[in-house]
Amino acid sequence: MDTVMKKELTVDEVIDMIVGIGYYIIKYGGEIYRAEDTATRIGLAYGMDAVHVFAVSSTILVTVEKDGVTKTENRRVTATATNLDRIEQLNSLSRKICNEKPSYQKVMQELNRIEGRHCYSQGMVILFYALIGASFAVFFGGGVAEFIAGFIIGALLRLVIWLLEYLKSAAFLINTVGAALIVSATKVATLAYPALNADATITGVLMILVPGILLTNCIRDIVSTDYVAGTAKMIETLIVACSIALGVAVSVLWR
Repeated sequence: MDTVMKKELTVDEVIDMIVGIGYYIIKYGGEIYRAEDTATRIGLAYGMDAVHVFAVSSTILVTVEKDGVTKTENRRVTATATNLDRIEQLNSLSRKICNEKPSYQKVMQELNRIEGRHCYSQGMVILFYALIGASFAVFFGGGVAEFIAGFIIGALLRLVIWLLEYLKSAAFLINTVGAALIVSATKVATLAYPALNADATITGVLMILVPGILLTNCIRDIVSTDYVAGTAKMIETLIVACSIALGVAVSVLWR
């Protein structure tokens, strides 16, 4: 094994490393218990006497103990986005760390590589939104007309979301405007084609905004007895649902 790899890490390096990995797991939509468990395992793998981790969806706090020295580091998670590819890469990295115990520099290089991994182009994301909206429109009882309407409205929804994200708008506003856009655009589509199944089109495209992964993580955290994190995510899920309902209500009531 490489001499650099054999060099024992300092407590500061270990805590910085595990806080960074836990931070990215939370940031990219991983479960809270996964972030806590991963941080604990890595810390113990590097010879820490004790590792204490507390995380919620907005912060991670880590304390490590080694030979009577105690260090604590906290990092705020200000922005989150679901990216399962990066979660999988972080899981692979954590397993590699526990098995091989690479140097601090090597681990940070890997973290930077994962953070810089290429994401889908904006055009591809628009296409995915369009296909999801169109597919769900058919799933909820639509036909060819609903597929076409869902495809167009789904693509339009992504463009509006991208604009609002560029303007750094709050998630509540993004969901509210998105839901209102879906209903309004469907109303316009029914003017052009009165036979359009508006219910199937609206419901189908609204599925894009439904926080499925957030709800799943909420349930998994609660099942794992992490009630604080699970309750926080449940509240976040309810807020997203309320923002969608508000957008739909505003559009339906608007004449």
